[in-house]
Amino acid sequence: MTIGSKAGMDNGSGTSTKAPAENADALLKREVQAYWDAHPCGTQFTDLEWGSREFFEQVEKFRYDVQPFMQRMIRFDAYKGKRLLEIGCGLGTDLLQFARAGAQVTGIDLTPAGVDLARKRFSLYGIPADLQVADAENLPFPDGTFEVVYSFGVLHHTPDTQKAIDEAYRVLKPGGEIILMLYHKHSWHVLAGVPFMAITRWLRNKSVSMSVMEDWIRIYDGAGNPLGKAYSRSEVRRMTRQFRTLHFELCDPVRRRFPGIFNWFNQNALAPFLGFYLIVRGVK
Repeated sequence: MTIGSKAGMDNGSGTSTKAPAENADALLKREVQAYWDAHPCGTQFTDLEWGSREFFEQVEKFRYDVQPFMQRMIRFDAYKGKRLLEIGCGLGTDLLQFARAGAQVTGIDLTPAGVDLARKRFSLYGIPADLQVADAENLPFPDGTFEVVYSFGVLHHTPDTQKAIDEAYRVLKPGGEIILMLYHKHSWHVLAGVPFMAITRWLRNKSVSMSVMEDWIRIYDGAGNPLGKAYSRSEVRRMTRQFRTLHFELCDPVRRRFPGIFNWFNQNALAPFLGFYLIVRGVK
């Protein structure tokens, strides 16, 4: 994928005209690409050398220890023989689970670093996969290519999330299934965190900007992360209205820094109603 403005062109009168400057979304997408290229998701949870078998195994163990709901909610083993696309595959941790269970997998990611690591991972395990650098908002596949499209915690990091969802719909076959995870605006993470950040900023600067909610959601994935968004269920319902039989479910990761009793209470009492991860499934 190339993002950028075109060079000046002759307008036919002997004078040169400049193409419009790169638009704000394109510039933001370049920042997103640069951030995640330097910080592929999962690498922050290990000090091991990137690309080693031990590295991949530690990343995988951490992911499913912290997110024990993944198998129950995503059902990695339910798509044997189906053509499955993951949008934002990163290191390929989830994509590998689908492939091990017999799915025919394709993964795309905006970052060359993520795709390179995913290719190395699948090669280490001798499992076939089609892995490409591509943009979620402009998928390089014909209409109706896949039976399943999966994206977990990715589409809230692209400037035009609606366009990315529309692209997922386009590349699905009729009757195909979409599985998305987007950050949930009406979650305890946001409801508790935003006032905390606002108070902290007021005490430090005696002012609070209108961007406090956006900043609180953004820094969930690192202080340098340029873009992160959260949505209410009604917003996601509108964004996925082209799909039928929509099903929503909320959950939270198990955060090790919290006491065990809080994690238990959150997983069993809070997360089903106020979880930060909003998983939506739908059928084309």
